[in-house]
Amino acid sequence: MAPLALIAAMTAGAAHAQETGSMRPDTSPVGVPEGRSTGDAARAVHDDFAQCIVKRHYIQVTKTLAGPTDLAKDHTTLPKLMDKACFFGSSSVGKVGGLESVEVTTNPIAFRGGLFKALVVKDFARKPVAFGATPVEMIGDNSDMLTFADCVVRRNPAASLTLIKTTAGAAAEQAALGALTPDLSECAAQNRLSMRKGTLIGFVAEAYYRESIAAKSMGVR
Repeated sequence: MAPLALIAAMTAGAAHAQETGSMRPDTSPVGVPEGRSTGDAARAVHDDFAQCIVKRHYIQVTKTLAGPTDLAKDHTTLPKLMDKACFFGSSSVGKVGGLESVEVTTNPIAFRGGLFKALVVKDFARKPVAFGATPVEMIGDNSDMLTFADCVVRRNPAASLTLIKTTAGAAAEQAALGALTPDLSECAAQNRLSMRKGTLIGFVAEAYYRESIAAKSMGVR
């Protein structure tokens, strides 16, 4: 799978912002360059960026993510969602963080996860829908991980939604993961998968969104 590098960079303290978006063949984790933030803090910046994209390009995002996961296709389609205004425009990660220099590195799986988190928050955070009686079939790339995540969200949709809504690295996120521990263990026993926390939450968000959209299309309340 070809990772995605999302870059909007300039020298700290520069007078004019310069934004670029590119792809590169490495496995860079979600992060902000040295001197900024890594780990949970970087995930929070990444999620803010995804939220801005969904807010500004909702229709385009839903169309891009509508079909089964295709990471080769994502290599081409996801960069088209990059919006320089989400680095330094209104409600951007740069403006919210008071930054003059922003460089976010990500990959297709992490970027998809951030977008699905934002979609769930926008469409279902206030008015969750009951899932249908039959699980949605998770097909495409990473179908095994999505099937695992779907097992989790169907066992405990309330705790899954809480996890999706929490800020990366916040105490509430850890508490939500704790609430899901029995479900994660039960579903992991069936799938035997291992993944990073941010990746797990992204898959949970995608599974939750796909179940909610399927239920909504069938008129389930």
